[in-house]
Amino acid sequence: YAQQWNVAIQRAFGSNSSLTVAYAGAKGTHLVIASPYTGPGYNLNQLPDKYDSMGAQLLKQVPNPFYGVLPATSVVGGPTVQQGYLLMPHPQYPDRMLQQNARYGASTYNALQMQYTLHMKHDGILQAAYTFSKLLSDTDNTSSFLDGQGGQGLVQDNYNLKAEKSLSMQDVPQNLVINYGIDMPFGRGQAFGGHVSPALNQVVGGWRVNGITIFRSGVPIAFTAPPNVLSQFGGGTAPFGPGQAGIIRPDYVTGCDKGGAGSVHSSARAGEWFNTTCFKQPGEFAFGNEPRVDPTVRADKEANFDAAFSKYFYLPKAVRFKFSGEIFNLFNRPQFGLPGSLVGVPGFGEVTSQVNLPRTVQFAGRIIF
Repeated sequence: YAQQWNVAIQRAFGSNSSLTVAYAGAKGTHLVIASPYTGPGYNLNQLPDKYDSMGAQLLKQVPNPFYGVLPATSVVGGPTVQQGYLLMPHPQYPDRMLQQNARYGASTYNALQMQYTLHMKHDGILQAAYTFSKLLSDTDNTSSFLDGQGGQGLVQDNYNLKAEKSLSMQDVPQNLVINYGIDMPFGRGQAFGGHVSPALNQVVGGWRVNGITIFRSGVPIAFTAPPNVLSQFGGGTAPFGPGQAGIIRPDYVTGCDKGGAGSVHSSARAGEWFNTTCFKQPGEFAFGNEPRVDPTVRADKEANFDAAFSKYFYLPKAVRFKFSGEIFNLFNRPQFGLPGSLVGVPGFGEVTSQVNLPRTVQFAGRIIF
C-alpha cells in the first residue's frame, strides 16, 4: 500500500501570474521484491551467511545422502555432492525454492515542487514547473517494460535485506519543465507591421508559437557482477537450473573517483562513461560491497526542446485553413542510453545506444468550413 501527503502555498502576483511552492511525500509498504531471472521472488534456500567463511571447503565433494532418492539429473542426485549444497536450508531443492511475490520491499519519496504561471496578452502563457526530489527503495519495477530500468535491482543476500536500501532506479532528483504559447507580434494591429496590407498580413500576421522544454537528471545505474561461488549456492537470486546461478554485485574500490573521462558527448566518454577501474569482481566466497543502485553514477541527462508553430489563413465564404508545423528535438541533441553495467565483460562502461529520436519535423493542414 502507499501513503501520500503534501502541503502547498500559493501566491498570486497581480492578476496575471502565480507561484506555488509545495512539499510532497510518499511511502510504499509491502512492495514486491524482484529477482532478475524468475521475476518477483524471495529465495528461501540460500546458503546461510555463517558458512561463507568455509571458502573452498564448500566445494569439497562429500558422500551424498540423497543418492538414489532424488533423480540423477538433480544437482544433488549423484553419489557425491559439493558440501555447500548440503548446508543449504533445504538441500533436497537445490535448483530453486522461491517465495513468489514476496512483499518485503519499501520506498520513501520526498520532493520540493514549484510551479510558476504567467498569463500574457493575446492568450499568451508561460508555465515553469521544477521538482527537486529523492526516491529511496529496496526494490524496483519487477519488469522492464515500463521504463527500461526494471528487473535489475536484484537482491544480493537474502539474509540481509537491509543492504538493499539505496536510491531507486527511477530516482530523478532534478526535473524542470517549461511550456509556453505566444502569439507573435507581427501583422495588422500588432507591435510590428501594424499597418501592412491585408495581402501581406495573410503571410506575416497571426502566427503562434508553442513549445515544451525539459531538463531532467539522468537515472542512476545498478551495477552487477558475474556469478561466483556464493551465487551458485543461492546468493544474488535463486538458481534458475542445474549449473546456473544468479548474478551479484561488484566491489567498489574505496576512494576511487567514479567520474568518466571527457565531455558528456565525446567519443572518449561514450567509450568509458565512468571509471571502470573503480569496480571489480568480488572474491569467490564474498558478496560485493557496491550498493544495489549506485548513488553517484548516472546515465545521460535529458535536455530536450520541442516547438510548434501555427497560423490560420482566412479564405472566401468563411473558410479557414490552419497550417501547423511541429519540431521534436529542435536542436538534434542525442541522449545516450545506459552504459554497460556488468563488471568484467566486454562493453562494461560503454554507451552503445541512444534513447531519444533525432530531430523530427512534421507538418499538417486542416480546412475548416
